[in-house]
Amino acid sequence: MKKAWKAINGTLLLLWALMLATACQKPKTESVAEDEHTKTELPPNSIRLSERVMAESGIRTFKVQPMVLPHVMVLNGSVGYNENRLLHLAANVKGRVAEIAVDLGQRVSPGDPILRLESVELGRAREELVRALAELNVAERALQRARALAEAKAIAAGELHAREGEYLVKKAAAEAAERTLHLYGESQEAVDRLRQSVNSHDPARSLGGAASLTLTAPFAGRVIDRKVTPGALFEALQPLVTVADLTSVWVFLQAYEKDLAVLREGLPVTVEAEAFPHESFAGKVDFVGSVVDPATRTVRVRATVPNPQEKLRPGMFVTAKIMVPHGEGGETPKLAVPQGALQTMDSQPVVFVHLGGGVFVRRAVTVGHSFDGYTEVLSGLAAGEEVVSEGSFVLKSEFSREALVGED
Repeated sequence: MKKAWKAINGTLLLLWALMLATACQKPKTESVAEDEHTKTELPPNSIRLSERVMAESGIRTFKVQPMVLPHVMVLNGSVGYNENRLLHLAANVKGRVAEIAVDLGQRVSPGDPILRLESVELGRAREELVRALAELNVAERALQRARALAEAKAIAAGELHAREGEYLVKKAAAEAAERTLHLYGESQEAVDRLRQSVNSHDPARSLGGAASLTLTAPFAGRVIDRKVTPGALFEALQPLVTVADLTSVWVFLQAYEKDLAVLREGLPVTVEAEAFPHESFAGKVDFVGSVVDPATRTVRVRATVPNPQEKLRPGMFVTAKIMVPHGEGGETPKLAVPQGALQTMDSQPVVFVHLGGGVFVRRAVTVGHSFDGYTEVLSGLAAGEEVVSEGSFVLKSEFSREALVGED
């Protein structure tokens, strides 16, 4: 009897141990099954975020729909100087370079001295003005005396007329001498000093530096060319130094005949240069040529582009995108997404499509042109899909982290 009871107790203990082991293992098995089930629910290249994470990350979505974006005309061209802000400094008289105050590439401000020149012709022109002014003063005093005598009936009217005629001749000679000095580049201030010296009866003092002339910068810019050295002789109108304002440049483009129907002045243009692959420069078309080149069948187009940091340099090859407004380019609706929806992963543009329930899938796309905050999507998306428009960088970080975990 005791042996039978011991056998029953042993059997019960064994059953109880088995039940306990089964109970301990069951939750773990169910948990693993749930995890496996969760993983199999997610499509490839996707992750799931909780509502809390989405809210804290500021994730917003945008439903992809066809949009009518402006037609974009892509043209090739090159950068040139803005000729309205380009000046070749030269003198209107021949002479010698006494001093050069600037070097190549140097920035200058309006009024900064560039060159000091010496000219025999300029000296002679100053002397001529001094002589003409002195003779004018004599003629003016003679006319005043004649008028006083005429009032006193002390001289005949004919003599008064003679004095008036002589005065007018001397006045015309002085005005001609002054115009000559201005033509040679003399400032009004310098002419006034000569006039004052004559009136003070000390013309010799004003002629001490008579042959010297200083050329100054006409506007803020940069010295881009220097063709003379100190001591060099130069001819009248010979370019000596060139100053250009590079904060504004002209971009010259070649447009085909088919584009002329929609191409006009005032259209916005975006310029891109290979030297700055991640930057663009905005400007406007301000000239469309009237003649078609018979060799290339193209028309010359010019755009003025602000260049405050002087990154665009004359001679650079560029690509320009000209935006043609709605209704002028024969455009059709195309899929587009906000520019904030686009990220770059593995050297290609991607978006993050929201499948619902906090599940996001990474999708590679092919993009077209951008305008007014939107970018055209050529492939990779369908109308009606929702993409992350705000907070896409958070998704990019999550996918990058998942990729690193997968490598481990």
